[in-house]
Amino acid sequence: MLTNFIRKKILQTESWAIDQTLILAIVILCSIGLVMVSSATLDYSYEKTGSSFYFITRHSVYMILGLVTASVLSRIRLDFFNDYSKYFLVMSFALSLVVFLPGLGKEINGATRWLNLGFITLQVTEISRLFLLIWMCSYLSRNNIDEAFNKCLMMVIFLSIILIFQRDLGSIILLFSSFFALVLILGLSLRKFFTYFTIVCLAIIPLIILQPYRLARMVSFLDPWKDPTGTGYQLMQSLLAFGKGGFFGLGLGSSVQKLFYLPESYNDFIFALIAEELGLIFTLLIIIVFYIIFLRIFSLAKKSYMNNLNFAGNLSYMIGFLITFQAIIHIMVNIGLFPTKGMGLPFISYGGTNLLVMFICFGILIRVHIENRKRVSQGVQGGY
Repeated sequence: MLTNFIRKKILQTESWAIDQTLILAIVILCSIGLVMVSSATLDYSYEKTGSSFYFITRHSVYMILGLVTASVLSRIRLDFFNDYSKYFLVMSFALSLVVFLPGLGKEINGATRWLNLGFITLQVTEISRLFLLIWMCSYLSRNNIDEAFNKCLMMVIFLSIILIFQRDLGSIILLFSSFFALVLILGLSLRKFFTYFTIVCLAIIPLIILQPYRLARMVSFLDPWKDPTGTGYQLMQSLLAFGKGGFFGLGLGSSVQKLFYLPESYNDFIFALIAEELGLIFTLLIIIVFYIIFLRIFSLAKKSYMNNLNFAGNLSYMIGFLITFQAIIHIMVNIGLFPTKGMGLPFISYGGTNLLVMFICFGILIRVHIENRKRVSQGVQGGY
């Protein structure tokens, strides 16, 4: 009985042509990630673990798990996510709260946002944010945008309150950015959009002022050289990496900053490391690849609406905004246009949970493309 349910209601085994441009772009980013994580961590890994390949091995394992997950999700009907969206909403809040249970939550750098399962540690904010956005896409596809907006906003606020206690302002900013971009493109009135967007921006200010370390980051962002060995250290080292790399870079593996000068060079500041080793020209090529991904995803969303696949269209837009905003924030932090924030570069940075979430998004996009092709095929057959 369970087997029949999975086969008939969840899994879809049809094989359809998929977006090769999108796949190629993501393969390019993942390949760059493998090379640069390896370059960034060989010395650091040996110093910390006694093995030069500890971090790159873990990164490779997460990438393989991500590929398997994406392959499985590409065979799951979107109706499954749509029909059971309320359970994703429940799991979103449950996962966010479970880290506060003794013995399950793991504190790193003063923040409790990791779930310790023994064999693996998950950053639950990444998963809970995705689950909430999946529910939101479903709810917005079944209700008028003006009527659904208030309920969606309340769910985003509730999750953000939990994230405040996890000390994860970056996830809050990314969540609200994706939410407001989605409702705006779905037709929310500009007056309502700007009113609530302004209120949210004003509400974030106390979160910065009331936390000394956040306020220090803001001050150092405005003038990193004022405290070069303290709060401005990361940004200053990142800017030095860009300066040393120039247009063409020092050469792969030749970075000086990764030798214990630039913290998190394999994760939060990997864009700066790429600039130092491969140069400004190569970083511009990476931005172009992200732009191509952005265009392909938005093209997929438009096709979904044309084929009356509203939920698929909402999912595509949501994933597009999630990837794009995360990449923009990472790059802006690295070049000093945004306060220092721990956020990786999608498909490139080291980081297990974020990489898995990116592959989950990739698998969903493949499924969206398959169902669009199926709908077009059915329309052609119905025309005869």
